[in-house]
Amino acid sequence: MKPQTLICSLLAGALLSFSAQATDFIDVDDFPQWFQDAMAREGNLKGSTKLAIPELGIEQEVRGQYTVIESDDGTWAYQVDIGSDFPATCYVFSEYDGYATSLYAILDFSLTSVEEAYNKSINSRFNYSIDSGVIGNIPYLAYDVFYSIGEGEDKSSGVIKSMVAETANSLQICVHNELGFRETFFNSVESFIQAFINSDQNDYFYEAVYEMSINGIDVGFAHETYRKDEDGDVHAVDTSALLVSVDASTVARSDTVTNTWSRPDGSLINAQEVTIENGAVTSSFAISYNDDKWQVSGELQGKEINTSLQHTGWLLTGFGSYDEVRILRESEQTSAPFHMWVPSADPTLAIPVTLRTIEDNPKANLELDMGVMTIKFLADERTIFQNTDIVRGPMNLNMRLIYSNGVPVLP
Repeated sequence: MKPQTLICSLLAGALLSFSAQATDFIDVDDFPQWFQDAMAREGNLKGSTKLAIPELGIEQEVRGQYTVIESDDGTWAYQVDIGSDFPATCYVFSEYDGYATSLYAILDFSLTSVEEAYNKSINSRFNYSIDSGVIGNIPYLAYDVFYSIGEGEDKSSGVIKSMVAETANSLQICVHNELGFRETFFNSVESFIQAFINSDQNDYFYEAVYEMSINGIDVGFAHETYRKDEDGDVHAVDTSALLVSVDASTVARSDTVTNTWSRPDGSLINAQEVTIENGAVTSSFAISYNDDKWQVSGELQGKEINTSLQHTGWLLTGFGSYDEVRILRESEQTSAPFHMWVPSADPTLAIPVTLRTIEDNPKANLELDMGVMTIKFLADERTIFQNTDIVRGPMNLNMRLIYSNGVPVLP
């Protein structure tokens, strides 16, 4: 895992504000009985449909009845009968932004569609729930919104449920605008996403998904994959998506994708990282070694950056972290110093870090000292990181392994 990069990215946004509530931000018990009854409803996914998207190599059976409503220019949309009064809608995009960015945009679009359908304005919206998890080997992000529309006697309320996942060649987003049917909706989306997973082929020798939470509240996930490229080097892709509740009606959105190439010994060859926050690209960087220097180029908050690091030695990558943990645990040493490039912390520096072993702590057996913060984590006998905790003031950030396949060792 590459905890130093993911955690720096998360802290940058999470320290602004965080929620101290349960995963469901709204307690249905505070509502009238009719509302509670409506929220408890579930449906029945009847039959199945053959989902066929030749452009993406998809031809799979999915639960429920699907009707195509759009199929044009890299976008596919379906109405899905999930046994409720109103159908769900599922979208497939071949071109898209990140998880959180795209999910928020589709949910906003759905709210606008409600206004247009009823010719009324939405007068309030509240975060109902934020969730993350894994379907097969694919992480998902879920975001539900409670809204009120109209005024006086014409006022009514609703809940829009939404989920997003990304597979090999596309992004899938499903939404459903009706009270209740939460489990039915999830089961429908799970079948939909599984159809894309079944069509995927990959050559990862290691893959892991971590669920991230702040003070016990799910805020998103981190997904990492490792494969050996045609040159025998390691190509790692780290994806993180976050939805952090800022207040009762607002969420901060963040998507980061990092591509890293490293040598078999874990040293950096080159890397690129892009971060989108609240719908805008806030940073985009690339690093490579040229003319005996580490050259960094890109943009930060719209400002162009072209510089070289003062450090000219080798840099440790996320893949290299696994190997160095293994080496340290097999040696008689208790610590080992390195330098890493962590653009979310400072793209213009090679940050000195120290890896240390920890004794007599059931929750952590290693720590990574980055100067500004120390990250404690628990690694198993295969050097797979199981759990990471950071306590900083009133905030407790946790990353918990919820899926892994393979081992972080180059085959």
